[in-house]
Amino acid sequence: MQIPNFMTEEGSILYKNTVGKVISPKVAEFVIAKTAKLFSTDIQHVLDVACGPGTVSLHLAEQYPDKQFTGIDASAAMIQQCLDTAKLKGLKNTEFLEMNANTIQFPDRTFDFIICNLAFPFFSRPKESMEGMYHVLKRRGTILVSVPGRNTWKEFFLVAEEVLGDSIPFAKPFLSKFDQAETLPISMTEAGFTIVEQTGHKIPFTFANGQAVLRFFQELFSLLSYAPEEIRNEISETIDKKFPSGFTMHYEAVVVQCTHP
Repeated sequence: MQIPNFMTEEGSILYKNTVGKVISPKVAEFVIAKTAKLFSTDIQHVLDVACGPGTVSLHLAEQYPDKQFTGIDASAAMIQQCLDTAKLKGLKNTEFLEMNANTIQFPDRTFDFIICNLAFPFFSRPKESMEGMYHVLKRRGTILVSVPGRNTWKEFFLVAEEVLGDSIPFAKPFLSKFDQAETLPISMTEAGFTIVEQTGHKIPFTFANGQAVLRFFQELFSLLSYAPEEIRNEISETIDKKFPSGFTMHYEAVVVQCTHP
């Protein structure tokens, strides 16, 4: 399988039409709802790290015109999408900057609140990224970070293991991203944050048949590119046999809330 490079212009378009359309907005609903409960009049400046096309920050900027929202992303194409959408919506309380999360370049204690939705597993230097967020967050400030949980797409991988046995090598790079649900809290505490709460949310995705499931993974991550056609067909047929009325699998979103002590 191949994990797309979302930093390129081609990758940003792919993200917008796949992950950004299918998965990220659903997880963002939990992040936005959680953020709304935590917002107070004291919170004035919010940072959205690796903001992508602005799924979270643009929504919040519309909802809270009295607060300032800054989004950063390493992809110039993603930032342009944010700028275009903000202009289209007539938002005056946003700014979007091309900036790598490895080297967050703001003065210390700039922001009251930080959000990072589903980006942490793709950071090339997560230690530096988390330390950067710690330094730019004000004392007693809040940070919310979401990552895919260990049980994401578990139902599908159980079927794949039934067909292939214990070894599903084509999925190893993909599955490694789910390790972040365990490493994220460690990274946050090592950076200096204090964990307040960690919650998991299971989001259902339902498909009519096995071929629809395979198309879903192929379009999003080319997950089955290196699997022989007979293997893909066997996985599809197994899903149809075991779930003749349709197949539901879940995306597990883990949201970690921390404060700056």
